[in-house]
Amino acid sequence: MSHDSILQGFNIERISIQQTGMKILGTWALTNILAGGIASSQTQGESSAFWQMNMGWNVVNASIAGFGYFTQSMPTDLAGTLSEQHSIETLLAVNAGLDIAYILGGLYLREKAKSSEQTDRLRGFGNSIIIQGAFLLLFDTALYAVNAHHGKELHTLLQSVSISSNSIGLTIPF
Repeated sequence: MSHDSILQGFNIERISIQQTGMKILGTWALTNILAGGIASSQTQGESSAFWQMNMGWNVVNASIAGFGYFTQSMPTDLAGTLSEQHSIETLLAVNAGLDIAYILGGLYLREKAKSSEQTDRLRGFGNSIIIQGAFLLLFDTALYAVNAHHGKELHTLLQSVSISSNSIGLTIPF
């Protein structure tokens, strides 16, 4: 098996992982948009605010899922492949940090609701943001773990590359 076909196979699997992740995120988003649209029109107060925020939050998630599904790149060299792998792992790690910030923001809204005239709205929004942040934290952490596991294949590939002063070699065990 050639070096190029190994990289191509790795990248095809990386793209498949990302597209599966975006399908999961998109399904979550569309479910929340649909449920939010129905439930917000049939409830009032805190519950209605909760469903409204779920709906709005997931319009963004659906956009991210669509963009992420259709904008995968297929590098043809090792440097590009390493860059893509590093980028997705970094993005997911940063996202996990943001997810924690979302949860804290939701907790802040719930606390602020105690001294506000908009108690129902702030509590509903806060509860929604906590749930959305918790889902995204679970999602981003799981997707990071799958990507990191897959990325270890690159380390194995790199260990099979040898460089000397007058040659470059690739050892492919079988």
